[in-house]
Amino acid sequence: MDRTTRGGHDAALNARTWDAIVSSRPPTPRRLDWLFRPAPGPGPELLGDVRGAMVAELGCGQGRHLAGLAGCGIARGFGIDVSPVRLGDAAFTFADVDQVEWWLGDAVTAAAHLPDLDIAYSVFGAMWFADPQDLLPVLAHRIRLGGRLVFSCLTRSPGMPEGRRRMLVRTGPARSLWTVRHMYSVSGWVRLLAEHGFTTDRAIRPTDPVNAFWGTCVFVAHRSR
Repeated sequence: MDRTTRGGHDAALNARTWDAIVSSRPPTPRRLDWLFRPAPGPGPELLGDVRGAMVAELGCGQGRHLAGLAGCGIARGFGIDVSPVRLGDAAFTFADVDQVEWWLGDAVTAAAHLPDLDIAYSVFGAMWFADPQDLLPVLAHRIRLGGRLVFSCLTRSPGMPEGRRRMLVRTGPARSLWTVRHMYSVSGWVRLLAEHGFTTDRAIRPTDPVNAFWGTCVFVAHRSR
């Protein structure tokens, strides 16, 4: 199976899983936070000044974070997600948020059609679930020189091979479904970013016990070439 075919297969598998675990409660705008489990930590300030910015969220889910940013003066926001159920919730609930568009599709394919961006971000979203070897080259053409890429993910456990991994997610009391994620060490992510024209400014490792146990990390980078 070539990379393109595998990427499409993985996106479809992930979409089925996220469709199955959508919250029954309508989404509401939420302050941008980056951690795997609730704890004190960084917020929207990691994006820098968003006033007048062109912003994309890669893996926006039900749109809570992007809807929350809409009131901060962004020029335009683009929410991309692979789950039609989650994105449908976002488009319906936030239909009156005029400066935001909701795009259904895998991030690698959809992001290629974005306009030039000032900021792209992902909160345990497509930067973790799409293959970064495919997504980062696309972002390097869509994020302007000096523009920011900020994302959170879980890093690999010691001894775990880097790269693509199939992992189960609980979707109900007696049901789990597969997802595909891409697991790297902190140094592995820094290397990948550099290979595709991004410089890592900060790699934030939360110190609370739960996020530290799971290997949560938030990366703040900018396009440097």
